[in-house]
Amino acid sequence: MLKVAKWVLIIIGIVLIVVTIVLMVWDVFQINTLVTVANANQSAQGTPNPNPRLWVLLGAVAALIGGFALGFGLGLPRRTFKQRLQDQNNPAPAVPPTA
Repeated sequence: MLKVAKWVLIIIGIVLIVVTIVLMVWDVFQINTLVTVANANQSAQGTPNPNPRLWVLLGAVAALIGGFALGFGLGLPRRTFKQRLQDQNNPAPAVPPTA
């Protein structure tokens, strides 16, 4: 069960980090558009200028959740407690010497 949870969290973390990168690149394009419009002191007729604040906040939240999920997934042990306990109670037999 821990193996499945570990891989699910790792996949979620990687996906959210990729989504964060895409959102941040998209934010750069939006902010550049706003700066261009502001510098030209013009705005589109009848349409408001987009405000990238929400996208920046969504990107930051996705980065936070993605980093947490990735770190938590990587921090989970590979084997369950039950498997480690069995290995501890039943040590591997000694390898016979080859002579």
